[in-house]
Amino acid sequence: MSRRMIGILLLLAGSEILGVLSGHWYFGLFTRTVPTAVVTEFNRAAAYAMFLVRGLVLGLVLFLWALVAVKLSSFFRQPAGAGARGEGKP
Repeated sequence: MSRRMIGILLLLAGSEILGVLSGHWYFGLFTRTVPTAVVTEFNRAAAYAMFLVRGLVLGLVLFLWALVAVKLSSFFRQPAGAGARGEGKP
């Protein structure tokens, strides 16, 4: 396995972990703001599942956003040797 693939897999794992943590955090906000008398146990479990699914989707969006940023970064790099010759400077 190449170093690039390991980096992409680590980026995916980190993004998904951030997404799941954000889903768990938002579920904590849900449980603190919604009174217990209003929500049944089934609704609470369904809400937790939905928050986790939305966190997974958020993790995927973060992963794709970072991957696009990495791919596009090559367009914004200065060509090799351009700084040494003084090209591109006002």
